[in-house]
Parts: sequence; structure tokens; C-alpha cells
Amino acid sequence: MRRLGGGTLATLAALACLTVPARAEVASAPVTTAPPARQAMFAGGSAYPRLIRLADSGSANGTILASVNAVRNNSGVGIIEASTDGGRSFHQIATIADPTAANGAVSAGGSLYELPSPVGTMPAGTLLWVVGTGYGLRTGARHVAIRLWDSRDHGRTWRYVTDIARSGTPFPYWEPSLSVAADGQLVAFYSDETDKTYHDQKLVQARSADGVRWTDTRETVVSDDWYVRPGMATVIRLPDGGYFMTYEVCNNDLVHTCASYFRTSTDGWNYGDPTDLGTVIRTVDGQYARGTPDVAWSPGPGRDGRILAITEMMADSDGSLAADDGTVLMANDNEGSGAWYQIPAPIPLGNADAGMCRNFAPAILPSVDGKSMLEAADDFAADGVCTTYFASGPLAPPASGAPAGGAVPAVSSGR
Repeated sequence: MRRLGGGTLATLAALACLTVPARAEVASAPVTTAPPARQAMFAGGSAYPRLIRLADSGSANGTILASVNAVRNNSGVGIIEASTDGGRSFHQIATIADPTAANGAVSAGGSLYELPSPVGTMPAGTLLWVVGTGYGLRTGARHVAIRLWDSRDHGRTWRYVTDIARSGTPFPYWEPSLSVAADGQLVAFYSDETDKTYHDQKLVQARSADGVRWTDTRETVVSDDWYVRPGMATVIRLPDGGYFMTYEVCNNDLVHTCASYFRTSTDGWNYGDPTDLGTVIRTVDGQYARGTPDVAWSPGPGRDGRILAITEMMADSDGSLAADDGTVLMANDNEGSGAWYQIPAPIPLGNADAGMCRNFAPAILPSVDGKSMLEAADDFAADGVCTTYFASGPLAPPASGAPAGGAVPAVSSGR
């Protein structure tokens, strides 16, 4: 969770505005010849959108699923939406009502994942929903849990599986995500605020051979400086079998605050020295991606595909917000090596800031042919409610003169 201080209170204040009606569904939009302008994902306040396309689910392959966090009747819920027309329209297919998020306990930071291979008794194609619950409870009763749910019918019904982690203190965990390592084990990453003696926040990981019993919890990214806050990890697997992780690091550099970083792994478990903060996602002229990153791989344009990183903000080399802040995302054609370049975002949200709504934690999903991309992002609706929108846009080749992936050396510091 990215904050200089008071992160829990700021988050709960935002989540309290995410009330949704008893039925939160939208009618399918008519198919048109051109991508529509942005549309609301569903009727109600929401946050933390995530997007996946089913690829290991048999006849359901190609279906796009989206998830958001919302509040219903003072309880945190996960809303699952589906699109069968390539992201032109979405309709709600499920509500995940976790009892540990009920009666004001609230949930946040949910994430969707489709198993590419069996894990324990869960076959390939099983959908997983991982979320933090318990943030809204009073300090003495607050013990935030990272909770895992699964679905065997492509997201229509959900079953609680286990707690991946449960805080033994009032200090929380945040924003979990999942990946399957090369050895077939399920890996969970999450931001950890429970080690307050030594760290305000660190990024940690744990793994499981069956999805039920979780072991080997260890640090993924950590700093000796108590104030530095790594977190919000997302992992994808590249076509060559390697793993690519994005995350943010806040407070290590008060000029280039909350820069988005990446690191890689050959096996999906070992990501290098945890005390090495990683490599900043930035352009050849020093503009850098800032806050709440999400990452995806696209098969095009270009022969070798493209890594896309979407973030809340874009900043100039001096740390000030860039003129194109909130309207672009980062791209790299060389598996992250060298300089990145910018391409237009499907949902331009100029003047994005560090608030808990406008462009906070956006999500990106490229098309299967690498020619377009779908974005989900939050913005304030006309009535002031924080609402998740979606829209598609082209994935054009880089502009003439844009740097090749290896044009400049990677930089491994936020300073």
C-alpha cells in the first residue's frame, strides 16, 4: 500500500464511498464497428480493477473477466464481471461476499488469476480470487487476512479455500497477487506492514504445493531504511518462460517518489537480492512511471512482442508530474531491458494524482493479436462516486525515433 503515512485511514475513507446497489448489473452494449468511448464497468462505486482473459478453460477460452472491490450493506465484496465480445461490454456474473469483510470489516486489493496448470486438487483453468479483509475493524480487533477463493465454473460461483496469511497485529497486509512458479507451486505476493519494528512496509512472498498450506514466507523487496515502502507486486510469465514482476517503491527518494520498478526471475520464486530495489521503469529522457503498476505482455506490434506497464501517474525526471500524466502507459520491446517509451492509454485521465480514486491501480489487457488493448481504470462519476470504467484502444507500433529496447542501459536506482 503506497502512502507516506496514515495509509489505512485514507484507504478506508475511500472504500466507504464504494457502496453498490443490491443488483449491480449493466446491459450488454451494442456491437459497433469502432471501439466505444469509456463505459462504466457496473452500476456502483468500485476500486482496484483487474483484467484477465481465460486461456486454460476449454470452451470458455477467450472470455474476459474483470474484478473490482466494492462495498454492499457496509460489507466488502468482490464483483466479477464477464465480457464475451472482446471487451466491448461487461455484465456481472458473481458477487464474492467474504464473511470476514462483513459488518464494516471491508476488503481491498482483490486480484484475479487463472491456473495455467494443476495445483493440488485444483485443475488447470481454476479461477482464483485473492483479497485482503478486515481493514475496517477497530485497532484492537483488526487482524487483516489474505484470503483465497476459487471457482471451477469460470467465475460464476466461488468457494473459500484458505487464509494465505493472517496478521497477528493490528498492522495490515495489502494488495495480494498470484503466480505459478516453474516447479508448479502457487506463489502469493503481498505488501506487509506487520514488521513495524524494522520496516514500515516490505514486499513478501509465500508458496503452496496445493493452494491450501502456505510455507516459506520470505522477503521479496525490502529496505534497511524503515520508511521505504515496496509493494503492489504483479507478475507475468513471458513467452521464453521467464517471469517479469512490477511493483512500486515509495519513500526511498522523496524527489522521485513512488517510482514503479521491475525485476525478473527464471523460476518464478527467486527474484534476486531482496535489498536491491530493482530497476526503475523510465524513458531515455528520464520520465518515469509512478505508482500502482500493472503489467502485461502483448504478442505485438513487432516481431518479439511488447511488455506494457500501466501506472497511476507519469513524472518528469525532476519528479514533477509530466504534461502527459495519466494519459500514457509505458512499453518496452526487449523484455524490460534498456529504455521504455510511451504510448497513449485507452482511458486518458489527465492530472492523475495520489488520491485513492482517479487512475489509482489501473489494469491493462492486450488483445490476442497484439493490435489493441483493453484498460480498466477508476475515475469520479458525475455524482462523485469512484467508478471503474473500461475502454479499448490501438496498440500502434512505437513512433518514429522511439528507442529500441537496448538503446540505453537499465538504471537500478530510484535516485
